Amino acid sequence: MQEAHERRRKGRWIRRALVLFGLAVAGACLWDVVTYDREAWLADYARLKHDLAHGYANLDWIRDHRGLDLPELDRQTTHALATAHSRLRASFALRAFLRRFDDPHLRLEPRRPPSPPATSGSTAPVRPVAAPPAAVADCAAAGYEEGDHAFVFPFAEMPGWRQLRAGDFPIGRIGDTGILRIAQFGERRYMSACQRVFRPGMDAYALQLAVRAEQQRLLVDSLETLGRDGARRLLVDVTGNGGGTEWVAEVVALMTGRVLTRTASRRVGPECDRDAVWANEPVCPVLAPAGEDEVLQGTGRWSGPLLVLADRGTASAAEDFVAWLQQNRVAVVIGERTLGAGCGYTNGARRTRLEVLPLEVAMPDCARFLADGTNELEGIAPDIAMDTRAADAPARLLAVLQTLPR
Repeated sequence: MQEAHERRRKGRWIRRALVLFGLAVAGACLWDVVTYDREAWLADYARLKHDLAHGYANLDWIRDHRGLDLPELDRQTTHALATAHSRLRASFALRAFLRRFDDPHLRLEPRRPPSPPATSGSTAPVRPVAAPPAAVADCAAAGYEEGDHAFVFPFAEMPGWRQLRAGDFPIGRIGDTGILRIAQFGERRYMSACQRVFRPGMDAYALQLAVRAEQQRLLVDSLETLGRDGARRLLVDVTGNGGGTEWVAEVVALMTGRVLTRTASRRVGPECDRDAVWANEPVCPVLAPAGEDEVLQGTGRWSGPLLVLADRGTASAAEDFVAWLQQNRVAVVIGERTLGAGCGYTNGARRTRLEVLPLEVAMPDCARFLADGTNELEGIAPDIAMDTRAADAPARLLAVLQTLPR
């Protein structure tokens, strides 16, 4: 009897909780509808279109080479925002608009606080004075965290595999082929390295350079260790490497003693009002004219045959690594077409601050092109295709290694 009474009491509480939850959801939905400001959303969208037209490096490429119909996309998005009637549906419409560009660097991010304006207590104009860089308290305050640097590709399943070192840049060997894993090209993913080099009073940029120098030292040591252990050929594993910073150029230089060249990246720099691009009317290019080719002098820390293992997760700065070595015929690239993120951001990216959401849209302001004129946004094809996620991938890689010259 007591148990039945207890079950009925619990049932009443559950029903009451469900009713309250339903009322809360209904109230939230009603508030969402009542507070929807159609004009504010359309105003944000208009500013976003203007900023994309003048500051999005890949806009012309996506229109001309992927065939994205900008007027139709604009019509669909304008209609969706005008008839959304709620913040939720409007946010879905805005996200759908950005997804149509299929660009990993074009994305919504949390809104950054605006920089406070300089004041002097006077109405007279104030000449700006550059403030010295502020010191960072420690590595965590500077945004450093420890990434996962371990091997992901199952080299351990390959006959003769021997891992020599773990840590930031794991290394191992299969026969006379040395394997070097570089999982990130961003200094902020190496917390332990940061802690080794951090000194009180360092600003963020000085700390970044110190970490970079420390990791370059460790990479050189890794290459020398592989050479001493008998490696005559090197495979650099950048599968899943999502990119990083311009540090990548210093890593590329370690892999050869040659002088390398490639088409220079191009920044946004339109010379006209481009708002008419959304109506498919003729406008000037969004990118500034191409400059001279980039030149990179190798340091020759590795001078033997070179292979690169890449996959669909290899992106951004890691694609720059692949392109430098492949385009100059320094390395044979094995694996899959890279992600297609391309150049990305310079100086913090172009950004459109939204008023209707606590978000902003970050857009790439530079583009990189391969020797045949293809935007890296389309990814980089390997020289030898191989599914790195297949169950028999270790056996396939071993077969590939056996066919390539040493």
